Amino acid sequence: MTELTAMQNVRKLRRALAASTVLAGSALSAPAFADGPNVVTTIKPVHSIAAAVMEGVGTPHILIDGAASPHGFALKPSQAFLLEGADVVFWVGPELTSSLEKPISSMADKAARVELLDAKGIEQLKWRKGDQFDSHDHGDHDDHGHDDHADHGHDDHAHDDHDHDHDKTAEKHDHGHDDHDHDKDPAHDHDKHEHEEEHAAHDDHGHDHDHDKEHAHDHDEHAHEEEHAGHDDHGHDHAGGNDPHIWLNPENGIAIANAMATTLSEADPTNADTYKANAKAFAEKVSGLEAEISAKLKPVKGQKFIVFHDAYHHFEHHYGIEASGAITVTPEALASAEQIAEIQSRVRDQNVVCVFQEPQFDSKLVNVVIEGSDAKVGVLDPLGTELANGPDLYPALLTSLADSLADCLKS
Repeated sequence: MTELTAMQNVRKLRRALAASTVLAGSALSAPAFADGPNVVTTIKPVHSIAAAVMEGVGTPHILIDGAASPHGFALKPSQAFLLEGADVVFWVGPELTSSLEKPISSMADKAARVELLDAKGIEQLKWRKGDQFDSHDHGDHDDHGHDDHADHGHDDHAHDDHDHDHDKTAEKHDHGHDDHDHDKDPAHDHDKHEHEEEHAAHDDHGHDHDHDKEHAHDHDEHAHEEEHAGHDDHGHDHAGGNDPHIWLNPENGIAIANAMATTLSEADPTNADTYKANAKAFAEKVSGLEAEISAKLKPVKGQKFIVFHDAYHHFEHHYGIEASGAITVTPEALASAEQIAEIQSRVRDQNVVCVFQEPQFDSKLVNVVIEGSDAKVGVLDPLGTELANGPDLYPALLTSLADSLADCLKS
């Protein structure tokens, strides 16, 4: 089956479901899923948490796999197809993957789209300023800053007080499977939506994806636009925003699992008990790692180290082991010759023990930085690039970070 044929079948299925809803009357109920809802995730750690919560029901899809970086990620046509058929989309938000904001809102317009940065119970940390960090200052943070928000539900749109770099529309937090007003006649709304899709203009830069024209080049053009967006829009806006690497705090990982269980239970109430039990088991497993990781890191607290880019603040803050700085604030912004020289001096003069590279990026810059010093080179991977996808990736990722820090920083 070609991608075009598969996409056509998805569209026909949607129309059939809409028609059956009309025949069933005005009362709308959650659909029944033979193999669980069709869940799409973005990065490997988010996929792992979703896999743990869905264990025994279904398996989530992943968009950003392997060594791919979320920074400037370009969506492929085949992945656009995944979004088209999604019932639920879990992603951190545009603060991490800005290039996915348009395709998720347009292609997954019928899905429950959950920005995990906004999930209840997430501890927020502000971006650190510049590439030099104060190891004694844990940074501005908002402990569980979203506890005052209502649970993510079908009608939950209250995020007006959230401190983000740009306004977020209520559409992003819609946990329903229909963006139309349910108080109106369902048949009228569906026909109107079909009509709008058939006559949508293409001068809105990809916001209105045409679902009814059966041309594969629509996806190619959209992917091409997003590829350019990935290069032009660098994802991280540090001007007062929150650090989106939330999954590296294990307590945030548990909050993410709980948010997923809530959303999946709403989308698929038949398996609600399984989702909730899996989220509880996940929390117990992650909490069980706390003593082990703390014990590994205790002997190297106070040792100075520099990271490749500022991705680990949530992990550092949680375990009280703060980096002295970063080679680059974000991997999209190449360090200048002047910055490299300054970092080299800092490594030599401040007795930096280890400089960490990342498997997603070229290690040559790290080798330049440690020239003339006794600093060692280590590897930190915030995504679990080389770990096998699945429910065990997330706890393995936390353990791997602790092992890498302990090994490189030990005397």
